[in-house]
Amino acid sequence: MSRFYKFFVFSFFMTYCFASALGQQWALKFDPANSESYVDCGQSSAYALEAFTIETWLYVDNWSGNYILSNESWNNENGAMGFALRFNGSGRLELNIGTGDWQTISSADNAISLNQWQHVAASVGTNGSVNLYVDGSEVASGMISNSMISSVTNIFMGEGSMWQGRGLDGKLSDVRIWNIKKTISDIQSDMDASLTGQEAGLLANWLLNEGSGDELADLTGTYNVTKGAGTYWVEKDNIIVSGYIKILAPGKDSVLLTIPDQVIEQWEASYNTDWGNVVFSKVDDYSAYLIYESNAASYKTDTLVVSAASTVGTGYQTKVVAESYDNRYQYYGEVLIDKIHNEFFNKTNGLYAEEIDGNSQHVQSTSFLWPASHMLRALKNAWTLNPGKYESVFDDYLNALEQYRTTSGGSVGYAVLPGQGNQRFYDDNGLLVIQYADIYDREEDNATLEKLETAYNFNNDIHDSNMGIPQHEEQLGEGMFYSMAVNQTSYGAAKLYQITNENNYWDDALAYYEKQNDYTVKLKDASTQLFNQFSFYKNGSWSLNGSIDGVQMSGGGYRAYQTSVVVQNAIVLYQITNEEKYIDDAKQMMNASLDHWYTQGKGLNENSFWGGDDMIDALLELYAETEEEKWLTTAEDIVDFLIENGRDKRGYYAGAYNDALGKWNLYRTNLNPSNIMLMGQATAASSF
Repeated sequence: MSRFYKFFVFSFFMTYCFASALGQQWALKFDPANSESYVDCGQSSAYALEAFTIETWLYVDNWSGNYILSNESWNNENGAMGFALRFNGSGRLELNIGTGDWQTISSADNAISLNQWQHVAASVGTNGSVNLYVDGSEVASGMISNSMISSVTNIFMGEGSMWQGRGLDGKLSDVRIWNIKKTISDIQSDMDASLTGQEAGLLANWLLNEGSGDELADLTGTYNVTKGAGTYWVEKDNIIVSGYIKILAPGKDSVLLTIPDQVIEQWEASYNTDWGNVVFSKVDDYSAYLIYESNAASYKTDTLVVSAASTVGTGYQTKVVAESYDNRYQYYGEVLIDKIHNEFFNKTNGLYAEEIDGNSQHVQSTSFLWPASHMLRALKNAWTLNPGKYESVFDDYLNALEQYRTTSGGSVGYAVLPGQGNQRFYDDNGLLVIQYADIYDREEDNATLEKLETAYNFNNDIHDSNMGIPQHEEQLGEGMFYSMAVNQTSYGAAKLYQITNENNYWDDALAYYEKQNDYTVKLKDASTQLFNQFSFYKNGSWSLNGSIDGVQMSGGGYRAYQTSVVVQNAIVLYQITNEEKYIDDAKQMMNASLDHWYTQGKGLNENSFWGGDDMIDALLELYAETEEEKWLTTAEDIVDFLIENGRDKRGYYAGAYNDALGKWNLYRTNLNPSNIMLMGQATAASSF
């Protein structure tokens, strides 16, 4: 993906993960003394193994069994077929490949050790190149003379596929199969990271972290399998890390380290001593707090390798990422985004839950498109500021959102929930228009432009003769002029003209802007300069009151997000034309919004997770265009109140759809809500 940054970014390279595979609580134990000590992963031809990579975390209890993953087989017609990834009693890692004959690529002795977790990987290219890795370091390489012949057996985990009785005496965690040859840098960047299941080339990913039951979920959703009767769940013999380290420097943060049922004699950590310092505070025989203190003068990351030694001489190891921030807004934003990702993320589809309960369980596992669009904005802002950390998460989510795309009645648009048959809202699509336009400004790639045009065309293609667009498809033909749908589409027309220089977009932009700002339409209130929710054109006149299918509706009343979008629209028109009337419009509408909803030092008095991030965006865009400090200091004051007063005991912000409970002027530090909605968290994270 090409990158063009309109704003400054921090440039650095780091390996970051929301949750490390090392931190999984459970692993699958294979015991060759038991029958059926394996996992049958299904027919190997389904995985289309040509170029491929296999990787997993491996813990060897005993050299007596040695198979990791295999589909090797043999017959008189083809000879040797398939592959076997295994090790031998000398600690050599081996990949055995059937090309008619058996060809083996092997490491030196002692690449694999007993009684410790190690990451092992084997990658094979279409040119016959083979590389083996342990803990991200290459331990062997070579070439096979012919292509691997497809096997006639299933793929087996922890046992031989055709010749059994050589099963693994040990544990596996986070097994992955790819249909690409991964490079050493790919291996290193992904080995500690949890995947989403949407990664290009990922065929299957069994975390083996269920901890109970017989079903093993494939993160891609394709190859869910059942564990063998001779395998069982064990708590993973490694350090369990509770929490994460994020420091607003200078300062300190801590995580709790635990090794269940192991008496620990000594804790140690290697780290960057230039700007950080680590101490351990013992809790009991099994656990301790790792306290990390930072004096960094800029954003920095440090990957700590934490080791523990038990009283019986067993060693344990894990990695902990420490992040130190010099900018409080980035700090609070990333803390919240990482918390959202940890508790709301739905690994089965790469999307986020609409709501979680008091135990962080998903109440509704996939969000509606409206909060999903605000989450896209939050990840977009995080990626813009910190691409090294958030680029892959942002890219994956951008692609996952295509699950909302539907075709119905000859039109393509984005539905309220993924899948065919779901209702489509024009304001939902308009919200995506704004995000895709902003993403295109930073990326300039055709894929994003296509998404922008799809959402825009879905709205624009149905406007009536008055440029009116209703809220959703069932309201077509009723004369409704729904402010959010129209205002967002108007903004989209201006942005598309700015991007493509095509006159049809310019004609639409001017027509929308003129109509939405026409006081006779009653959408924009002449006295307050704020936008009502909707109006109706019926029988030759405009009114805030109307009916749809006999149901009386009133469109009076204001929301901050409805006016804020027109502020942004006016700024784009000013950028295109350099005509002062547009920037004057923007200032007038923003001042009206602040007069109506903002009190200095006391936040926003509106159901503001709906309009808070829109208003923050508009304020910052006004500041960028005019360099008037008022807009920046106001945005800071709004967010400062939210940080200091709006965060509850769970670390979350106002998110209730009830107006009284959703404001950004509430003192919430003593609250401990039972349920949390994604919408409020995404808007707060975006604003930070």
